[in-house]
Amino acid sequence: MLQLLIASAAALTTLVPGPPPSWPAPADVPTRVRAAGLTMLDDEKMTMHIHPHLEVFADGRRVTVPADIGIDRSGRKPRYSPLHTHDTTGKLHVESAVRRDFTLGQLLTEWGVPRTDGRAYVNGRAYAGDPARIVLHDLDEIRLVYGRP
Repeated sequence: MLQLLIASAAALTTLVPGPPPSWPAPADVPTRVRAAGLTMLDDEKMTMHIHPHLEVFADGRRVTVPADIGIDRSGRKPRYSPLHTHDTTGKLHVESAVRRDFTLGQLLTEWGVPRTDGRAYVNGRAYAGDPARIVLHDLDEIRLVYGRP
């Protein structure tokens, strides 16, 4: 039993060495938003207004979901993708003039991170398909895991 505890403790220390990885929001927001198949808006629209939550892990370490994914602050006034983040909490904002499906893949494209190399869990259940195809719903809890669990 003692050997099992020692082995478990050693395994935990190898999963979380060093600082968490940094995957910052890209600088060229309009280009990333177009690549995701979305259009920049002059202000946030509220016909469709939902807030899923995203957690990302890489090799056992939490990756901070950055603020301003899908928000272009390069001009006098910010411009918005209908799918964006405001802060680093992992709260995703879908604020759209039309009701339609928005996907995790669109957010990952805007962010500029791998779309299909990870495993995904939605509301605690393993997602069997391509994580990029996950349709976002209000209050969904999405966990994306790259590399080791």
